[in-house]
This record gives sequence, structure tokens and C-alpha cells, in this order.
Amino acid sequence: MAIPRPESARYSSLQEFMGFFKKESNNPSFTNLFSVHFATPPILRPGGTGVSSDVFQTEKGDLSLLLDYYAKNVNLPSKQVTTGQTTNVGAGYKYASGTAFSQISMTFTMPRSQYTRNFFERWTQLMAPDANQYTDFYFNYTCPEVYIYKWERGGGDYGVSDPKLLKAIRENGNNALLARKNKLTAVWVLKNVFPYNIGSVQLDNDSAKTMDLNVQFYYERYRFYTQSQFDDAGIRGAITIPGGSTGASAAVNAVPSGGNDNNTTEATSRNQTARNPRALLDQRQRIGPGN
Repeated sequence: MAIPRPESARYSSLQEFMGFFKKESNNPSFTNLFSVHFATPPILRPGGTGVSSDVFQTEKGDLSLLLDYYAKNVNLPSKQVTTGQTTNVGAGYKYASGTAFSQISMTFTMPRSQYTRNFFERWTQLMAPDANQYTDFYFNYTCPEVYIYKWERGGGDYGVSDPKLLKAIRENGNNALLARKNKLTAVWVLKNVFPYNIGSVQLDNDSAKTMDLNVQFYYERYRFYTQSQFDDAGIRGAITIPGGSTGASAAVNAVPSGGNDNNTTEATSRNQTARNPRALLDQRQRIGPGN
């Protein structure tokens, strides 16, 4: 039997590989250079359950920097397509039936104030306080969004465009005028996040080392975005429910005026058959830039 499609076999070429590798977007990605940003859960905002100050506001102040700069490592989410199996004739085959997401974890270096740990302690205590054995409402204790940004070395704007870098550029000579800042290449957007485990920390009297705290999170779903030239606008729009789409409630309520009960039932049935299946998605799935 002849080898099928031999023209598709790419012959190894060192020169071609080197030319491909030198393109900035094709350089290997590194696991460092990332940034983490939490949105404040409603339960921790001023006016929440017993909250009288903005000490746990995650968008500003020292807490914002502690959750970002002191994030030592982040276990990015994984996605698994759940499947079913059917057999018609002969060997069976699997088909996609849904999507499942893994939990994530983050390890933070603790400051001397233990501010970071206190943030997660208060968050979990308000979610399910052991004082009354009740739990709060889901949308009240979940963090609306967590952004995990990925940076890569160089390729960004020129360093001279940032006033914060001018001193360092002057000290490094004229060649530094061509230096570029790091480039933002991707982001993971996690929706409705909450911690379910605050890891243990071991204290000992051995040689001093930094204290790290591991926190594990559950989340509802996530979206991954890259630069526009590496994505498709149509697919990107398909995973977001447009704001003007016809919802399920609109389809059910679209009944001819003056109709009797039979007409109402028939019209409702027709509308339910014709409605867009995407409109049946929960409003929490309206995920996308700006949402």
C-alpha cells in the first residue's frame, strides 16, 4: 500500500526552523511574567454583611499589590470535554456532551502583616460563617472576575515612553533607548470565583525562609483571550451572548393579542420550537470583553 498524501510530510530544514523561530510571536513562552487581579466580592465591599470600610477592596491599595506581586505561582485552569458513547454498527464512538473545568490554586508569599491571609480568612468566614451555620447567596460571595494576564519579554512599547523607566534608561547609556517593555500577550478571565481551601502553613525553628500560603479556588467558567491577530472574531463572538439577543422569556411571552387559551398554547409551542438555543443559556454565561 502506498503512503497516503506524501506531499504533506514536511522535510526537516534547519534554516526554515531558524526563520520561523526568529519571528517574535513564535518565540517560546515562559512561565514567569504574569499578573493577577481580583475583583472585590460584593460581600466584602463597604455596605456588605457587616463590612464598614474598604480595607478589603482588591482593586486598589496594598491588597491589590499583595495579590499580584506576591503571587508566587498560579495553577492555570484546565478544561475537559465530557463525552458519551454510542454504538450503531461495529466499533462504538464517543461524542462531546459538555465541558468541565478544573479547580485552580495560587500560592502567595505572606507579608509580615498577614494581610493576604486575613483577606481570604474573612472572605471564607462571611461565605459560610460558623457562628450561625448559614451560607450567603452565591452571587454575593463569589468574586465576579479574576484576571490572569500573561506577559512576555520585550516586544512592547519603547521604554522611553514610560516616565517611570527614564531614570533606568539614562543610567544604562544610549543603547537602552531601543529597549522595549514587556508585551501583554494573553489573559484568562475566570467568572464567579471563590476560595474553598486555605492551605496549611508549617512553622519551624530551622533556617528562616519566606512564608507561603496556598489557596485553592472553584469558579463557574473561564474564557481565554489572545491578541486579535491570533483569534477569530466570529468564534470569539459565538462564545458571548449578544446583549440584543432574543431571550427565552421573550419567546415565551410572544403571544398574539386577543387570542384564546388554545391560540396562546399553540403560539407558545411554536415560539419554543423556533427560539435560538443559545438564548436558553443562563445570563451568567454572558462573558466577553466589557461584560
